[in-house]
Amino acid sequence: MPGHVARLREKAASLGCSSLLVDIEDAVPGAEKEAARRGAVELMLERPGVCQVRINPLQVARGFGMGCGREDLAAVVRPGLAGIVAPKVDTVDALRAFDAALADAERDAGLPPGRIPLCATIETALGSVNVLDIARAGLSRPVRLSFGMGDLTTDLGIEWTRDEAEGSMPRAMIALASRAAGLARPVDTVFTDAADVEGLRASAQRGKALGYGSKAAIHPGQIAVILDVYRPTQAEQTWALRVVEAAAERSERGEGAFLLDGRMIDDPIVVRARDVLSLAQQF
Repeated sequence: MPGHVARLREKAASLGCSSLLVDIEDAVPGAEKEAARRGAVELMLERPGVCQVRINPLQVARGFGMGCGREDLAAVVRPGLAGIVAPKVDTVDALRAFDAALADAERDAGLPPGRIPLCATIETALGSVNVLDIARAGLSRPVRLSFGMGDLTTDLGIEWTRDEAEGSMPRAMIALASRAAGLARPVDTVFTDAADVEGLRASAQRGKALGYGSKAAIHPGQIAVILDVYRPTQAEQTWALRVVEAAAERSERGEGAFLLDGRMIDDPIVVRARDVLSLAQQF
């Protein structure tokens, strides 16, 4: 939610979500940046360990952003901050610059440098082609990628359509790069039509199928749909538990691959089953 709008912060705080993203960037006009910083801190104090903050770029590049990211960091980095979301990360050097600026802010706040997680948003053409290098930056702090469809289509000068076909390649590349670099599953782009429930569901299903671990919501009404898509079904959990238990029994007997309900189960399938059970515990 935009940090400068008190009623939206209050609504967000009442939802009981495990993760809230306070925006100081695109959703906040220039004259309201300071109010958004104060609002982010207020919500952070109310929900410590829950609030992430999306800051502005560190500098203006190709007409994007206001370049006041360091001022944002100075205002919001403090105990209780759950993470920083860096916008329009185009290169590995840009990510490292965000990391260094965040480390400076951590020191100024009396926090150990490298503790606050950093989410790098890939939302430009340049960021998309550099995504593997960005994912492999090797920072000492926790890093995750996210996909931003809105700024990408703006950068390309194309329409953001309901089926999102124009974003298929960069969307897939972000998930692949995250996996290749050993990062957590990325965060999928928002779906901007809050009234289009079926469009949202289809968008969430596309992201999940590509390997995303979650999806950002812009309206409380979207949360239930996103959770329904990403939460493993009872049938999936039952299958996963049967696979893990059967694999453990056969491992004790020194056996390898086996059949379960006519389907061959080998190590990759067992790993997937464990992932399903681990994900289910998050809901």
